Amino acid sequence: MKKCVVIGGGIAGLTSAVYLSKSGINVELIESSNKLGGRAYSFKDTATGSIIDNGQHILMGCYEETLKLFRLINAEDNLIYQDRLSIPFLNSNSKLYKLEATKLFYPLNLLMGLLNYNVLKFEDKVSVIVFFIKLAFSNKNKLKGLTVEEWLFRENQSENLRKSFWEIVCVGALNSSTKKASAELFASILKKMFLHGNEASTLIIPKLGLSETYCKPAEEFLLKNETSISFSENVLELVIQNNSVKKIITSKREIEDFDYLISAVPLPVLKKFYTDNELAKINLENSCIVSIHIWLKENYLNEKFYGLIDSSVHWIFNHGDHITLVISDANYLVDKEKEEIYKMCLEEIKKYASISEETVKHYKVIKEKRATFIPTPETLTKRPGTKTKITNFFLAGDWTDTRLPATLEGAVISGKKAAGYIIKNLE
Repeated sequence: MKKCVVIGGGIAGLTSAVYLSKSGINVELIESSNKLGGRAYSFKDTATGSIIDNGQHILMGCYEETLKLFRLINAEDNLIYQDRLSIPFLNSNSKLYKLEATKLFYPLNLLMGLLNYNVLKFEDKVSVIVFFIKLAFSNKNKLKGLTVEEWLFRENQSENLRKSFWEIVCVGALNSSTKKASAELFASILKKMFLHGNEASTLIIPKLGLSETYCKPAEEFLLKNETSISFSENVLELVIQNNSVKKIITSKREIEDFDYLISAVPLPVLKKFYTDNELAKINLENSCIVSIHIWLKENYLNEKFYGLIDSSVHWIFNHGDHITLVISDANYLVDKEKEEIYKMCLEEIKKYASISEETVKHYKVIKEKRATFIPTPETLTKRPGTKTKITNFFLAGDWTDTRLPATLEGAVISGKKAAGYIIKNLE
């Protein structure tokens, strides 16, 4: 039986391991921390006993490969599915608006939902509709080198439209502002979200913490398929001979009994144990996501989540015993004290959700400094593919060339693709 070592227990590494083990390949997974999940995991808050995520995630119906993976590891029941797109929004006067597809057939249901979204003026609604019609027939090559902001200006999208619609969509999908994000990549995502049927545009929210949602089911699947998982083990060096990895030196041992190797770790970690001139030239700028978990004496919020219009806080997620505020594209907050961030957020949710400091029992601020990379137009040309120049060594991770931003879907696609090359070699 052939053996593959997978380095990294995030979603990309787990995906590779799952598909390899499913195909009858002997798999050994090495994770440097004491947990699975990489940059998407949950843990127990010691002060309250609540399970909280290091960063809230939303999936979409267009996440086809992620949903396939969840079905494979029996995790699909850990998700809350929408029948049709429905996003509640709050403005700075605590007024609720809904961007909601109607019960009509696709795409008329999305069209009518947009026409009923009263945050936008009628002329802005028409402008968005024209934008999507042009998008359906657009040539992505014409967007090369453009930022989202430049594209929106070119398409005459108004300032109100950019603040009340496009900025929210862009930051949510790419964790980057319209000023920096690639128009080409954004166009690709918009097509997947809104032009591939009703189900593709729906939102999917985990019922549980991220570790409970997918890490534990994946671990159970792997152990059932006799995968070996090693925690708290760092890869230090790869010994390469005759264009093949022959030995893996870790903080605990030396590994030589393997045929293939997949690295599913972030680029800065990969550079520590693998020297390559081309990879050395790649420097992807990180984009931070800040999560503020707030426990309330009384929670009057009715929806599972809310988008905030023209706010520094982008989302509120309602977990019942606590709420989670999410700020994407948050590099400007990296050096700020957590109490300062909390105070800033209190000002926002007081305006948007009528929540005052007197109702707060406890809070916790989490900065995920390297949550994603910033997908600038220049970045698209730098991301490496799955294959390396080493014959038995493959790359996975949301930062590789998946043609997607740094999402769970991108990570899953990269992990499955790396596993696919190995499986194909054995056929």
